[in-house]
Amino acid sequence: MDVSIVIPNWNTKELTCECISSIYRQTAVVSYEIIVVDNGSADGSVEAIKSRFPDVRIIANKTNKGFAAACNQGILAGSGRYVLLLNSDILILDSAIDKTVRYADSQPLAAVVGCQVRNDDYSVSKTCFCFPSIPSLIFRTFGFSKIFKNNRLFGRERMQWWARDTEEEVEVVTGMFMLARRGAIDEVGLMDEDYFFYCEEVDWCYRFRKAGWKVKFWPGASIIHVGGGGQSSRKVLVKAFVQEQKSTLIFFRKQQGVMGYYVARFIFVILYVLRYCFWTFLLFIKPACSKKGSYRTEKEKALSALKFCALSVEPERPQTQVMSVGRRKTVSTIEFVSALINSAILAVLRKGPRKIVLYYHDVEKRQVEQFEKQMEYLARNCRVVKPSEIKSVSSNGDKLIVAVTFDDACSGVFENAVPVLRRLGLTAGVSVPTKYLGGRSAWLTSDLAFNEDSPVMNEERVMELDRAGFEIFSHTVTHGRLTELDDSGLSMELTESKRTLEEIIGHDISGICYPEGDNDKRVCQYARQAGYRYGFTIEPELVDGTANDLQLGRFSVLPDESLRTFILKANGAYSVVKYLRMAKRFLLGICK
Repeated sequence: MDVSIVIPNWNTKELTCECISSIYRQTAVVSYEIIVVDNGSADGSVEAIKSRFPDVRIIANKTNKGFAAACNQGILAGSGRYVLLLNSDILILDSAIDKTVRYADSQPLAAVVGCQVRNDDYSVSKTCFCFPSIPSLIFRTFGFSKIFKNNRLFGRERMQWWARDTEEEVEVVTGMFMLARRGAIDEVGLMDEDYFFYCEEVDWCYRFRKAGWKVKFWPGASIIHVGGGGQSSRKVLVKAFVQEQKSTLIFFRKQQGVMGYYVARFIFVILYVLRYCFWTFLLFIKPACSKKGSYRTEKEKALSALKFCALSVEPERPQTQVMSVGRRKTVSTIEFVSALINSAILAVLRKGPRKIVLYYHDVEKRQVEQFEKQMEYLARNCRVVKPSEIKSVSSNGDKLIVAVTFDDACSGVFENAVPVLRRLGLTAGVSVPTKYLGGRSAWLTSDLAFNEDSPVMNEERVMELDRAGFEIFSHTVTHGRLTELDDSGLSMELTESKRTLEEIIGHDISGICYPEGDNDKRVCQYARQAGYRYGFTIEPELVDGTANDLQLGRFSVLPDESLRTFILKANGAYSVVKYLRMAKRFLLGICK
């Protein structure tokens, strides 16, 4: 096989079908296979492609895994000596694939080859560019790259002076048509999936060049980028714009170190403060302008990008997109340092016992060893009680009184966590979403690394846990957000879950864990009417005498996180996180 053509697709059914048709029409010399990786499209893409192109291989993801992840799936599934990554909004012209493969064969040191890209009107698009850099960001911030775009210093990043009509070695080839050599991929590795969308090809080209390979642009073949690009991202314009800034910052962190990352982030903050002020000013002086809609869009983009770069706050995230590694590490570091300081303060100020409730979600097999170390620490240093006892239990000189809970009743908890707890003589509470007993969950708590493939325990396992001394409590029927329900829906979620669990275990259910910690005064009132005597939120708070029995705070724990972080959580030091979140919400309110 000469080339494996990989086309990621997300809700672009017609464009993808037109793209495939153009491949068939324009590719006659090289041997090829077409692999479409669908990222959970809801427009019937998979069915349409299967019907019209039975020879095309389809990888159908249930959710949107992101562009890089989809490309990697296609690369791994293909067998060609080259891999062509192709956007769904591309049309092949004049045997472009045949020609580009033939050219790549003449360039054995080229890891990646790109071709000439044309717009709808056949004008040449200025694709290919240089790696992001601090000087380029500065030039962009103060407008030099716009004013002097043809200057080889100020306009270097986009290379506007070059007409894309000559063969060149470049730094980055655009990912819309990217022919990559299989041997180079085997050496350097797949695309980095930390990039959900944007900059994945920048990072890949950087790694190829760093390994000694070349990245080549060749104008001898042409393609059309339908509509000038961004057909999927136009549906979520603001979110896509913020994602581009996020991906750029990920590149700085990965390839230019921590200092480069923070300098770039600071420059971005300045840039979007200036842009926000600029578009606000234009809206003020030209309220009746025909471009008012676009002005508002630009203002919203600038504000959203500012919120992300300054406060790490994104617009509503794409489905299943997890917190980036860089953001997660930054947040974790801030929280850890704050908790360390708070630990010293608590040691000085609090002479009485501290009561703490911890909560987990799933425990996977690979996490058992670290989870066991966490539980051994509790067994040695704390008094572990049932969750229902945490409020009323009296101290016997214990400095730490801890209760352990597991949300969502994942089968991994039964298989991997329960044996550890029973061996150490510890108890815990397990909250159960009754609709999903014995089946797959319909939610995804990605920030907590929840394993969406772990089914919920069945009734037999719930009964076995109850007989073994573990507490069973409600997690509602459908795991819905309770504050968003009307009175009848709220009452149903609370009462039906309690009734179902009481039928299973044969006695009263006295506690509830609110899904996503979502509760307010009305929810607590209905929970009390339903017969619950205590309830757990996900607010990181110590349990004390002033806490509402139906609003007991808990500390989130990952079963494989470091022991030092776990110890701080088990000692209640992470209660400071509540105040960090309050400060963040306050700053967000100022930005609105």
